Amino acid sequence: MTHLANMKISSPTVSIIVTTFNRVNFLSETIDSILGQTYTNFELIIIDNMSEDGTVDYINNLSDPRVHYYRNENHGVIAVNRNFGIELAKGKYIALCDDDDLWLPEKLSRQVTLMSNQPNVALCYTNAESFSDDQIIKRKMIRRRVRDNYFNQLLQGSYIPNSSVLIRVNIFEDLGLLTEDPMLREDYHMWLRIAKNYDLKGIDESLIRYRVHISNVAGNRAFETLKSIYTVKQVTDQMKVAYFLVFFNVAVQYLKYIYYRVF
Repeated sequence: MTHLANMKISSPTVSIIVTTFNRVNFLSETIDSILGQTYTNFELIIIDNMSEDGTVDYINNLSDPRVHYYRNENHGVIAVNRNFGIELAKGKYIALCDDDDLWLPEKLSRQVTLMSNQPNVALCYTNAESFSDDQIIKRKMIRRRVRDNYFNQLLQGSYIPNSSVLIRVNIFEDLGLLTEDPMLREDYHMWLRIAKNYDLKGIDESLIRYRVHISNVAGNRAFETLKSIYTVKQVTDQMKVAYFLVFFNVAVQYLKYIYYRVF
């Protein structure tokens, strides 16, 4: 306990932001995977959208002083609570994690080492394994191999798992926080803004596990596809990106949206 207490008073290198709402069973697994990281110099900031499922009791029973818990109503816009956490962060890096995903033990260690050795990299992400209950769906969710121009690749669609990113905190100081427009995908919007001006780096290993369950598939697909379309159009309009770079992607996304609405 002395070792952990010393961590609390020293400046954390990484600030981990987890937003949650009424998912205490998933959240407990997520928190276990974070607290089990081999890299330990971090603070864990949990922002709860006023859960009523026992989340408060669960958090109160955690003894790790690196955990900081806040309740804040976000009125259905997750970006509000992610920004709330980012503004509280003390670390030089920001990591995001959804309350139903899991991290492998070496995830943070690998990313902090990469970012320390490559100061030009603003955002580091990893591949992800998707699973449902005890069944593995995909060993690697990301199939793309990006060598350069991450921005152009992202214009063709988002492929960076939110729970995998590690971002330098000064990027938020330079570009601002996540968009809180409910009609945009705040993570995709941020990745595009970062990729336009900074270097990104991917680790082609599945260092996180993306949980597939009823509340993040099916009914959400059409709406999320529509938000992706709006996100690309808004960013490209603001940045005056040539329309031919995004026409094919927007057309494909519209076809997906129609398919999801019908089926």
